[in-house]
Formats: sequence, C-alpha cells, structure tokens
Amino acid sequence: MNKRHLFLLAAAIFISTELFAATSFSGLAGGKLNYTANPEEKDFDPDLKLQAFFAGQFNFSQNVWSHLEFSINTGDFLSQSIFHETESLFQIDEISLIFRGNMYSSANYLSAFMGTYDPIGSDIFLQRYFNIKPINSNITESYLGLAGSILYPHFGIGIADVVKLYNEPLAFGGYIYLNHEDKDYYVLNADLRFAAVLSYFTCDFAGGIGVPLADKYKGEDVFIAIDKVYWHAGTTMLIGNNFTNSLFMQAGIYNASFKAKQESSIVSPEDIYILFEPRFLLGNAHLNLSLYSLPKQTVKKLLLVEDTLGLNVNLFSSASLASSNSLTYGVHVCFSLIDKNIENLKEYQSFTTDDLNVAVTPYIESDFLSGQLHFQGTIRLMEFVRERASHAFSLDLGYRTKF
Repeated sequence: MNKRHLFLLAAAIFISTELFAATSFSGLAGGKLNYTANPEEKDFDPDLKLQAFFAGQFNFSQNVWSHLEFSINTGDFLSQSIFHETESLFQIDEISLIFRGNMYSSANYLSAFMGTYDPIGSDIFLQRYFNIKPINSNITESYLGLAGSILYPHFGIGIADVVKLYNEPLAFGGYIYLNHEDKDYYVLNADLRFAAVLSYFTCDFAGGIGVPLADKYKGEDVFIAIDKVYWHAGTTMLIGNNFTNSLFMQAGIYNASFKAKQESSIVSPEDIYILFEPRFLLGNAHLNLSLYSLPKQTVKKLLLVEDTLGLNVNLFSSASLASSNSLTYGVHVCFSLIDKNIENLKEYQSFTTDDLNVAVTPYIESDFLSGQLHFQGTIRLMEFVRERASHAFSLDLGYRTKF
C-alpha cells in the first residue's frame, strides 16, 4: 500500500476534528523491552529490543469517531548504542473513520479504513461491538497491538458495514477492500462476518474471497484477467465464559487459492492457524492448556511463543492487594517443535531432541500507576543440552496504560 495515502488519510481525520463542536480522545499505549542472547550467534551476543504500540480513538460526536494505531519493532539497541540510530520497523496498523446510524432495532456502523481493520485472530471486534472483557489466549499476547496475533487480516484500503442488533447479542456485516497480498497484482477482496455473544457461548466468524486483478492474459494487455481466486476464513470461539471452565478455539486459513480446472484448492501449511485451549478453574487458580500451530510471521510478533508448533501449559492466580491493586502471578511451560507445522506430525518418528524446545517462563503482572506492569523471565532448558547455556535466559519488561 502507498504510505503517502495512509498519511493523507491520517491528516484528513485530524483536520476533520475542526468540523465538530466537541471532540474527545481515549487511547491505549504500551511497550516492552526484551533482553536475550542473539540466537544467530554461536558466542554470547546480548540483544536489547523494543516493541511498542499506540492506539487512539477520536470521538468527533456521539455517532462519528475514528481509530488510529501504529506499532514499532526495533532491532538491537546494544549493537551500537542506545543514543545512536537503531534499525526498526514502523507500521501504521489502522486508520479508520466510523459513522454510526441508529435505527429502530439496530445500529449500523459504516466505516472507511486503511491498514488492518477488525482483524480475525484477536477479540477486538467483540470488544468494540459488544463491549466484553478480553477473551483471547494469553499465549497470543503481544506488544504490537493489531500487528500481533492475526488469523487473517482485513488489510488494505476499503469500506465495511456492520449491523449490531439491539435486542439480540448478534452482529453481522461485510467488507470490501483492496490490497497487494498477491506478489504480482492488486487483489480485490469481499468478506462476510457474523458474531454472537451469549452467556456461555461467544463466536466471531469471517470468510471471503480475493480476486487478483491481472492486466495481462497470455502476454497481451487486457482490462481484467482472472486466472485464480484466493479464499480465506477464520473464527474465534469460546464455549463457557471467563468465570467457568471453558474451551477457547481459533482456526483460520489465509490465501488458499483455486485455479481454473483445478480439482482442489492449494493450501500452504504455513497459512494455517490453529489454537485449541481448554481452560480450567482450580479454586483461586487457573490452568490453561494450549495446543497450537501458528504461522511463522505470527510467532515472530508474540511475547510467549517462539516456535510454530507446540503445547503450552499456563498456571496462574490473581490476588488483590491492600491498595486495591491487583496482582497476577504464574508460569508458562512450553514444549515446542522448531520450524514444524501440523503437516510434519505424520513424520513424528523422525523427530530428535534437536527439533525440541522446552521453555519455562515465570511471570508477574501488577497494576502500576495508571497502567499494568508485566515482568517475565524465560529459561530454555534445551539450550543446556546443546551446550549453549548463555542462550538459555531472557528477560521481558512490559507496560500498558489507558488514557
């Protein structure tokens, strides 16, 4: 996408605040420092990296508002000096303008957006339209905002129309957007979405197709030529709720393709996203068991997952302090396979200890000032077996705040 267009739209949104009498703002920001050894170096080479995001909502009136979100993912501060230039990735995740129309039995939300909008793979859609507490898995936690865990993105430039019923906990809508996910051509996408939030069942489902807009056919210039069609689908589902034993599931496929005279679609295992997580209440404690197979691009952005295929066990508990602040403490134990996906499981007999990672991550979260402080340390046990003890440890310090 042309970055100039993104900045032009951002400027238009900010300038439009002058058109409304009462403008208010709310936002969420966060950042995380990671200290670890560079995995690409045999000898110990410490890395200090930063992930950060900013998300803001501008309320121009009761029925008109906009979203702006961006994220930063830096390289190693210690390679030179924290006071010198450091290579980093800056990404505008969302710029959108939303108009709400109030009807007799429903509310209609018409949106124009650039970037990633209401992505499948997060619970952002459910939080925005149903005002629920977060239900996402802890293992998909990220300090990159919308750029974190995504089954597949509504990414590009486009429009969306969502209807939320007043008398029933249901929402449905459609998206039309243009992106460049195909390496050669722009892709026109059309998606449908449905979501429901009940006492003991929550679901969010979306699916659609993308058509590459080719301008050549057999070497000749044409207006439009279609030789294949992409399809994508994803769902987030919770059976039970945050106060009961429950089952959380996410699954998705992105960029599967059909071609003319092709009997079945082409699906790459790297574009399949699966997360299956039973959640148990044990008195004042919680136990979550997470089986996952995630795309490599998703794993790179997450706080707790380092490999694409594995099992994570998360045991944690919360307490209230005398100052009314909350404290959460727990541990993750993760067993994962390096550079494997669900297709490789049929070759399990060939797996060796070189394919296995075992990580133990104790962590603590606490209210601090007006936000939440997160601290964790990770011990990678297999690095001792590989005689790379200096690569076995890492520390993360993160902070989020609303304003």
